Amino acid sequence: MQEFQKSIDIHFPGAQTEADFLNSSYRAIAKYGFDADNTIACVGVCRDELCRSLVWAVREVWGEAFNFSSLGGMLTLGTAGFSAAHAHAPVVDGRERYVYVVMPHIGIDELGVLGKCLREGRHGTSSACGALTAMLGELKSGELDLSLDQDNIEYSILKQHLTPRLLGPDFQTQPLDIKTITMAMSNLITDELEHMIELTVDTEIADYAVLTGVQVHQPVEGSMVWRNASYVCVRGERQELSW
Repeated sequence: MQEFQKSIDIHFPGAQTEADFLNSSYRAIAKYGFDADNTIACVGVCRDELCRSLVWAVREVWGEAFNFSSLGGMLTLGTAGFSAAHAHAPVVDGRERYVYVVMPHIGIDELGVLGKCLREGRHGTSSACGALTAMLGELKSGELDLSLDQDNIEYSILKQHLTPRLLGPDFQTQPLDIKTITMAMSNLITDELEHMIELTVDTEIADYAVLTGVQVHQPVEGSMVWRNASYVCVRGERQELSW
């Protein structure tokens, strides 16, 4: 675990256990009138079974959550999915409240190597995130396919949305590795969440909280969370969260 901790400190400083992240953020968000009884949680993580621990942690704090999950943590549910989630929210004192927890994931093994994890029943290490690792391989080989494969829709959309960020001017001087692609994915998910909020949330009747970051799998059971965006919007006014 010593090499793992070194890697966390270098690449994801300040990361918390999932339970600490959810409990700390709950207390911070509760100051603005949100609680488990008046709020619906919406969770978007990768389909990987290792990511379920964050869904369970959200459920422990906020109750049952609407499922936003897709391959790589992409938000593919569209306006119909967002509107459905909002329609399930409690209405308390004439207002609805939503908390969004969305993020990609990455593994770090016992040697501190990024992009690697252990899976029960399999020998040796495997990749996390597998979708981002596959895309990274395509990019490095120069054989990136951006066509829409009807038999591989989620992965196709992931590549189409993420590629412009990786090939843009901000990334020309950065190494193309699993951390770079994971951080780009976290920023993409944050931006796309905010875009969908703009399209579907009526701040005249609803308040919301945003929690994005990166889910980091440990070489032992359990995962951690590194924070990216964390804020609330109450009656149309954004307030940054701190804890």
